[in-house]
Amino acid sequence: MKDSAIKCKNLTKRFGNFTAVDSINLNVRRGELFGFLGPNGAGKTTTIKMLTTLLTPTSGEASVAGMDVRKDAAIVRSSIGVVPQEFALFNELTPMENLWYIGELFGMEKQEIKKRSESLLRQAGLFDKKDVAAEGFSGGMKQRLSVVAGLLHMPDILFMDEPTTGLDPQSRIALRELTKDLNRQGITIIYTTHDMEEADKLCQRIAIMDHGRIIAEGTPKDLKKKYGGGLRIELELDRHPSALISDLKKISGADEISRKDGFIEIRIQDAKKGVIPKITKFLARKKISARDIRTVYPSLEEVFINLTKGNK
Repeated sequence: MKDSAIKCKNLTKRFGNFTAVDSINLNVRRGELFGFLGPNGAGKTTTIKMLTTLLTPTSGEASVAGMDVRKDAAIVRSSIGVVPQEFALFNELTPMENLWYIGELFGMEKQEIKKRSESLLRQAGLFDKKDVAAEGFSGGMKQRLSVVAGLLHMPDILFMDEPTTGLDPQSRIALRELTKDLNRQGITIIYTTHDMEEADKLCQRIAIMDHGRIIAEGTPKDLKKKYGGGLRIELELDRHPSALISDLKKISGADEISRKDGFIEIRIQDAKKGVIPKITKFLARKKISARDIRTVYPSLEEVFINLTKGNK
């Protein structure tokens, strides 16, 4: 498919009797920032290793940038960039020295290496450190240098495998902003993470993996709407008349309503606009004072828990 950056059909990887990736089907469009979400051991990294030709699939098919990962492995490798979890460059070398080495491995012209390296280092906020040995860099600086290294040869697709793991909050934010900026420039990005908040903020579409399978796929908004359990409204009231629960259920259109720790919790799968004003007007008519009204929107964490709670 012309618009596909990555396409998988029944892609499977087994290690002996253990199935790490279990017959997944996937279509990532060109220019997407696509996330793989799931806990450690879900199969994300194994999937990425197959797509980047580091592992050979046991069965099934996969194409990356239009090339078969088995038959055209060398061409696939020239079309992709990879940012691994761990810093894989030379600590004793400066950013420019690391990039010269990588550029020569790809057979790039010297002038092209210099121009491309300086441009990317500026974009990553590392130009002023271009001649400083990487061993003194913070974790965030090393990850940004890894991104630059992965982009040096102008790949079509960039794979980022849990790149913010272990970084401080400021470094995480900086790397996220760099990732979004690269995607805006048209680079397809495959981003694996077990951080659900990060995936929600960053990714346009997400595949949730667990036990080697893709158990859900869609935009963060669609996933939360379908699997998040709906809007949750928590009411702390001064009194609870006998008919209150049934009245609130009728007014709000609640799918579920219960008392929990002194609060009334209302869950609405498909909440309509104006439901909170309806509830507050009803309470005012009944002369029931609300000490607190909280609205909690579904998160990707709730999506994941709801999808996997029976799968442990």
